[in-house]
Amino acid sequence: RLKRAAIIGEPSGAGEACIPPVSKRNKSGTLRLMRISRTPPIQTGALLAIVMAVVSGVLSTEVGANGDDKTAGMSSFSDIQALEARRPSLERAYGPDPLQTTLLFEAVGSLKRQVALIHGGCWSNQYARAHIAPLASALAGAGFNVWVPEYRRVGDTGGGWPGTYRDVAAAINYIAGHSGEPPIAVGHSAGGHLALLAAADPDVALAGVIGLAAITNLSIYSIQEGSCPAMTQELMGTTYADSPEQYHAASVMGPDITVPAHLIRGSLDRIVGADQLAGFAPHQILQIPDAGHFDLIHPEHRAFNVLVDLLVSVNP
Repeated sequence: RLKRAAIIGEPSGAGEACIPPVSKRNKSGTLRLMRISRTPPIQTGALLAIVMAVVSGVLSTEVGANGDDKTAGMSSFSDIQALEARRPSLERAYGPDPLQTTLLFEAVGSLKRQVALIHGGCWSNQYARAHIAPLASALAGAGFNVWVPEYRRVGDTGGGWPGTYRDVAAAINYIAGHSGEPPIAVGHSAGGHLALLAAADPDVALAGVIGLAAITNLSIYSIQEGSCPAMTQELMGTTYADSPEQYHAASVMGPDITVPAHLIRGSLDRIVGADQLAGFAPHQILQIPDAGHFDLIHPEHRAFNVLVDLLVSVNP
């Protein structure tokens, strides 16, 4: 049977997730199903339409299973932390703050592309980039130069909105300048949110963007139940009710993005719901059946091959 991808209150150590420490919304230590408790009135119709499209199966391309999937059931955050990764080739500073650095996992064999891999973790400094290293290592083994920036998050001086995003934008521009070509940004969960924002920013040099279980609409996400949605207010420093314009400015939809953009989502993801696909066209969305939130960053899950194929096929 499938097991839930649920590690709440996991010690931060050298890892991270899209789930911050246990909040007042979830003291039990288990993942609660996210549901919309209320919806901003101006978005009710659009949200209902997109959810119905997902349910009816007409919204997106669905990727079937294959024999190369070595995972059994859904991966948890602990599963991801237990994976091995090779050491990065180098670390470089893209800014003056000690947190403003990026690792490089150099490609094995013929170089295909430059990739900026943005880790998630609900924008919280309780979670760092170490957990994304196995995915970076596997992508490097597939022929990509993979850059993994750290950035200031909620709890860090200079973190929060908009500082957290500005760090990611600066890191991507550093990567583009240092490597000689705009990278493709790949971001998971909250990192997907930041990567998509960068792809909508004309001042950031990107060749494309891929969101893995990406958060896109903070207005909707912030009013859902769960410890990760609860962190949205910490990121923004205000509530949606008090500052709806800020929440809209920090959200992103397909038409905002001028480079090739794709979203990959596991059908069993209970951390980032299907409502976060709203605003993106069907051809931009790939849903993987029976996959959870953390499966999308597990190198032995079939989602890895989907990601590699997309990276190769992106035409700037």
